[in-house]
Amino acid sequence: MRDDALTEEQAAERLAHHLLREAYRDLASVLLSANAKAAESLFYAIEKRTADALRAIVADRSEGAASTRIARKAGGELNALFESAHGRTGSAASRRVA
Repeated sequence: MRDDALTEEQAAERLAHHLLREAYRDLASVLLSANAKAAESLFYAIEKRTADALRAIVADRSEGAASTRIARKAGGELNALFESAHGRTGSAASRRVA
């Protein structure tokens, strides 16, 4: 029964992340079309906050021995989202982590 609960929890998490990614892309698109300059400022702040949080995870080792790998994986996934939603490439959060 425990395995079923974990599988359901993982499936719910994947679905939630998928829906949030789609919503983020939609919001980014609307922001860019409404006010590109304001959108760029907001995107920069989001990217910076993300990179800072990932660096803190590595520095604090808050995820244990796997902190760097976890932060890099999360950073890579977020960078891909940011690139597709923001319509540009930049310094990948995963490369800025460690």
